[in-house]
Amino acid sequence: MRQFNRWTILLGILVTFAGLALLAYMGFYNRYWGDDWCYNRDFKNLGIWKTVNTYFLTGEQAHRGYSTNRYALTLLSGLFYLPGILGTQILAILIILLWLAGMFWVISNISKMNGAIPQSVILLGSAMLLYFNLYISTQRFQVLYWQAGVHYSFTLITAVYLLGIITSQMAGGRENKILKVLIAPLAFLGGGLSEIGSVYLLAGITLTLMIFWHLKQKGVDWAVRTFPIVWVAFVFLSLAMIVLIVSPSNSRYGDMSAKPTDLLFVPFLSFRYATNFMIQSFRSLPVPHMVLILFFACLSMASRFEQAGTAQVNMRKTTLTALLTLIVVWLLISAIQAPSVRFYSAPPDPRGQSLARFTMLAGLAVIAWLYGQYFTVRLQKKWLHILALTGILVSIAYTARLIKTNYSELPGFIRRAVLWDQRDADIKEAKAQGQQLVEVIVIDMYGIGVQDIMRSRDMEKESVVTCGSEYYGVEAIKAISP
Repeated sequence: MRQFNRWTILLGILVTFAGLALLAYMGFYNRYWGDDWCYNRDFKNLGIWKTVNTYFLTGEQAHRGYSTNRYALTLLSGLFYLPGILGTQILAILIILLWLAGMFWVISNISKMNGAIPQSVILLGSAMLLYFNLYISTQRFQVLYWQAGVHYSFTLITAVYLLGIITSQMAGGRENKILKVLIAPLAFLGGGLSEIGSVYLLAGITLTLMIFWHLKQKGVDWAVRTFPIVWVAFVFLSLAMIVLIVSPSNSRYGDMSAKPTDLLFVPFLSFRYATNFMIQSFRSLPVPHMVLILFFACLSMASRFEQAGTAQVNMRKTTLTALLTLIVVWLLISAIQAPSVRFYSAPPDPRGQSLARFTMLAGLAVIAWLYGQYFTVRLQKKWLHILALTGILVSIAYTARLIKTNYSELPGFIRRAVLWDQRDADIKEAKAQGQQLVEVIVIDMYGIGVQDIMRSRDMEKESVVTCGSEYYGVEAIKAISP
């Protein structure tokens, strides 16, 4: 039975890694879209550091094609701009590797404190959670491939690595000054990626700080040891939010037609939108959610049979922990809604809700794991082990089916890349021939979630240009239908 258990885990790792590899490979056919042109225009003309300093622009100068107060997003985009198109092509693989490694680190740290979980199980669980999150993401293209939109995925990566530092200190046995130094810049940069991301990270670290303070008062050793690092993260995330708020470029909000929501109503609407999101997620995607729950419950049971000397669990403790997990998830998803509720009286757009999707899936995985552990200890029957392995195999088969669906999207990525490369060559050739008004074929981005803005707003006006035309150094570029 143990041998079959190992082969099942290995099969799961191969399948989920194949799915993640496909998503990464599709990124090699990615190019510049949407606001990328506005960033790249400034990187090309001003350099990265001066572009980051557009944070200080006011008035009309602040009204550009991107949010200039997001200092970390500007810096991140500049780093990917340096290698040219290659920076955009490797974006997806870098996100996947960083995200996967961070989750593996966090779970490994936790397992050191609560009974050693086999590393193969940790790897499979991390890969499966990441793949499901990306597959049913509220906006996969923007958070994985679009350079100007990946700050949402990097916000989650920041959250994972902040948690990795904290859990490493918890499991380390003594205070680590190096981690305390590293957590400060990570928190400050992560908090500067976006308004929604800043609120999300600060809400998460605030909840962590409150929990750790409570346990510290009770004299829990690891809480006493780790509390200073959590406090440092809280301070620098708070500082990041202040930097976003006081940015002169926020004058752009004065042009909003919608009246901001009264601050007193923001929490109530945020709680309502969070609840609606969680309910609607199950209603719109019941099968993926149920498969994920089945997988982590079965993986928990299968791994428990191979663990020795682990702490006992009981129904009361399991239920209380699951309830606390659900409350934390709900509060974090509510925090994600708050900025959009405040300024637009509506929930965030799909890419903003990608933070909520990952938080919800991670919470469901934790709850399923907790009950899987409980039932394994409670029953300890051979048939339960067989049932667990069967559930894992069913989940793997479902995942393989999802990979097939992802593969059907590959021709679209290839087609758009070919059209983009041809258009890029045509514009450069036209400029070399002295043309300043260039016509190109518009690339169909319908259903992708990002626009092809390589066009002039009004070719009849002499000096109207777009970010794209300024990037190439021509007067105007007009996109026409193929």
